[in-house]
Amino acid sequence: MVQQHWELERRLARELLDSRKEERWDVFERCYTALYSACPWLNEAEQDASERNEDLDFRHFLDLLGGPKEVYEVGSGKARLLTYLARHGYKCVATEVTRERGERWTDERTNITWRCCDGVNLARFEPRDHYGAVVSTHVIEHFHPDDVPTHLENVYAILKPGGRYVFAMPHKLAGPADLSEVFGLEEPVCMHLREYDYREISAMLKAAGFTGLEAAYVAPMALRRYLPIRFSGRGYLAYVTAVETFLGSLPLTMRRKLSKLGQLYLFRPELFMIAHKPG
Repeated sequence: MVQQHWELERRLARELLDSRKEERWDVFERCYTALYSACPWLNEAEQDASERNEDLDFRHFLDLLGGPKEVYEVGSGKARLLTYLARHGYKCVATEVTRERGERWTDERTNITWRCCDGVNLARFEPRDHYGAVVSTHVIEHFHPDDVPTHLENVYAILKPGGRYVFAMPHKLAGPADLSEVFGLEEPVCMHLREYDYREISAMLKAAGFTGLEAAYVAPMALRRYLPIRFSGRGYLAYVTAVETFLGSLPLTMRRKLSKLGQLYLFRPELFMIAHKPG
């Protein structure tokens, strides 16, 4: 199963990276449909969701989003996050690049609207200056690297003035976080087309027009059950950026060892940010 998965992801990743911009949505939809059709366990692995504690998984988003509003999610999967937000008064729009990962998994009783979208050119599908918040969790690393600035520009375009983009993804210094990790590789070569650090993403967010950039910290699950520690701010962004600069200057072996101990000095292996559109 692992060998089959590895060979398929390597082939699909090469197709995605080699795709031309004008054909990219078709290529991404075809590749991800092929992946989830051939590897159904990727969806089956989420079928224990009903047994998980959604407050532990998602409570911090209620603080980060700043109160009920209309929320657009990029890459919703089974829409667990939006289902939770909808129960707390948010009006939610869920999206996926392929129906293999999208609408067929939703519960019709939830107040969530499903749409198909390439995840990048959002302003082609949605009105400008419309949403109070956009969210994505572990999505940006799957985009073609050339499309990430375009994605951020489009998120900015569909947000209302004063809106915010809340997103999370693997931090590249702790990676790779795709199937490449199983084989001990130093860089992602499967469906994570590129992983990023705070400095890189912050520069792209500023270029797209965002201001008031913040990093967020959420305690790991083992600690969160007893101490729901969470905070965010510009000061914390400055701190994690300094930490990643220091870690990046170290030899690979030492960097990996210190990254694994990052919880001890509030440096999680997940890049988690809030970017504000000026009001």
